[in-house]
Amino acid sequence: MKSKKIWIAILAIISFITVGSSAIVNSVEPVKAETRMSTFPKKMRGTWYQYNKKTHRIDKNVITAKKWVSYSDGKKGTEYLHVYPKNAPAYPKQEKKKQNWIYILGDPVKVRGRMWILVEGWYQAAGGASYNVSKLKGHWVLTNASGAGLWYSNHWYHSAKLAKKLKNQRYPHFAYDSGAKW
Repeated sequence: MKSKKIWIAILAIISFITVGSSAIVNSVEPVKAETRMSTFPKKMRGTWYQYNKKTHRIDKNVITAKKWVSYSDGKKGTEYLHVYPKNAPAYPKQEKKKQNWIYILGDPVKVRGRMWILVEGWYQAAGGASYNVSKLKGHWVLTNASGAGLWYSNHWYHSAKLAKKLKNQRYPHFAYDSGAKW
């Protein structure tokens, strides 16, 4: 009789512990971690070329893990990737050293089946450029688009010869003018 009471007491304690711990586990809400990308994705890295229709020249971008070097119209521009601070002021004080800093804003976003990342200048108010790397017609293509609707898409290729050959190439699922809807 005494051992039966002990077993009932043990089972009651175990059931209270189980119910109590499951109530605690279910009451904890997961917190979404805020992504702060500190390097460019590996697929984006490398040398990319684009035929510039205005100047009839080949523009070049060299992307490393933390640096973006662009060659356009005979000029070289270098921008450095930094992680934007969590508590940054809305209008940060202008500093010369941060003039060439860029950052990746938020998480990659999926639009029409393609993942896009938004890159903005350190002092840029809004409306940076979004970038996507995908394999299109057998070639790796870096696509940049700007605007809220991801329009004015430009395509960059891994060779200057291919960029010149495919200068007028249009792919489905990209918007090429401001009136296009995603």
